[in-house]
Amino acid sequence: MARKRGQNRRRASMLIVLGLLACGGYAWYFEVGPFSRKASPEPEPISPTLLASLRSEDHATTGNPFPEVSEKGAQSAPSSGPATPSAPSAAQGLKLIESARGQIQSGNLIAARQQLSEAMNSGLESAKQVEIRAELVRLGQATVFSPRVYADDPLAGQYIVAGGDTLEKIARKHKVTAGLLARINNIPNINLIRQGQTLKVLHGPFHAKVTKSAFRMDVYLQDTFVQSFPVGLGAEDGTPTGTWEVGEKLVNPTFYHPRENKVYAADDPMNPLGERWIALKGVAGNAVGQMRYGLHGTIEPDSIGRSVSLGCIRMHNPDVELVYDMLVPALSTVLVAD
Repeated sequence: MARKRGQNRRRASMLIVLGLLACGGYAWYFEVGPFSRKASPEPEPISPTLLASLRSEDHATTGNPFPEVSEKGAQSAPSSGPATPSAPSAAQGLKLIESARGQIQSGNLIAARQQLSEAMNSGLESAKQVEIRAELVRLGQATVFSPRVYADDPLAGQYIVAGGDTLEKIARKHKVTAGLLARINNIPNINLIRQGQTLKVLHGPFHAKVTKSAFRMDVYLQDTFVQSFPVGLGAEDGTPTGTWEVGEKLVNPTFYHPRENKVYAADDPMNPLGERWIALKGVAGNAVGQMRYGLHGTIEPDSIGRSVSLGCIRMHNPDVELVYDMLVPALSTVLVAD
């Protein structure tokens, strides 16, 4: 890790020192210049048989996956968050699953994604939900995070690069990040696109929901579930519930540890933040007014799935690098629920 951090630092186009509260500490940031993206791996083929076991007669109603935060004194979440359509019944969910199975077998992945998204909200028992979620992740990999654009996909489209365009401008127009567009289009240098080039674009923004009891973060493109990641949380219930707005995002941060009264340099292999920091600003629920929390990587992968941090949400480093490219400051939100 030290060598990788050193390489990032040597490639820096300019040095920016930013003070930032980070889980009770402070972080500084060395902004890097152009960077490369490895080509995304081919998504796994969609398996029609995965959903074969989803037939059942007994289902408990669980309601919408984005419930209102109900703590005392909670405030309403901002309207920029994911939509919350009324949930279908469990019986309707079964019908949606059966229809989605047929759509997958016919190659109609967009229709299958929509139907499974609705089925996920229908109150099916948790074991079935796990299988639906796994299939939706594969569908997301195929329809969202691959270079292919599917007909009639409301979440994606094609864009022809015009004179004066940059990937940053195109990304802002579509409420996503240039890093993500580089990933899905296999662009090795974020600063090099050509006039007339056809790109796949996504219609953002992305949002996330952290379920503390499951140590899981789900990512939605608008209100469609597309990916899920394991997370680590704050010790002694130290990660406040509520809605958070994504703030400043930093690459290769330096970290000040408040308990140790020690500074960890950006290229220090013992830096606990990893190589990404995504600041969070509390805007609803128990998170209101909180400014010292964020998403970041870790040098302790065994801490994922446990409550051991100072309060921040930690992720495996490859996962947080992907999430870094998904979330847009001031547009994306993160809902933390029990």
